[in-house]
Amino acid sequence: MAIVLTNRMREWIKTGCLLNVADKNGVPCITTARKIDSVSDDEVVFALTKDEYSVIKKPLSDNSWVAFGILGIGSIRFCYQFKGKGIAKQKGDNVHLTVKLSEVYCTKPGCYAGLRLDLKTPKEFDEWERNLWKDMPKKK
Repeated sequence: MAIVLTNRMREWIKTGCLLNVADKNGVPCITTARKIDSVSDDEVVFALTKDEYSVIKKPLSDNSWVAFGILGIGSIRFCYQFKGKGIAKQKGDNVHLTVKLSEVYCTKPGCYAGLRLDLKTPKEFDEWERNLWKDMPKKK
């Protein structure tokens, strides 16, 4: 199925994320992504500082799979894990990491934990989310 992020997902992603790339031995390398350049239906572009990118630079050269979730309170209020292939490109002082999404999982504890949501149609996905959550992140 094609992934189409909901408006709520887009807004929470824009609040910042934790990115995880496993090295060639499977060891996770985690960095923050405090600035999000853009979010489309199935793609997120993170604008990483050189320090943020340095943590995942080597693992990303061996393994293009990137998993991410939301930072801070968002990790509780917005219980999802996203996965996809990442490509990094230098852009000014930042490195833009584009992640083309291919998998979305619910990480809410209980009966929904581990549910793979990208297997739903975009309409089913949106309905499912609207029935569970109503909150949006506060604007800064």
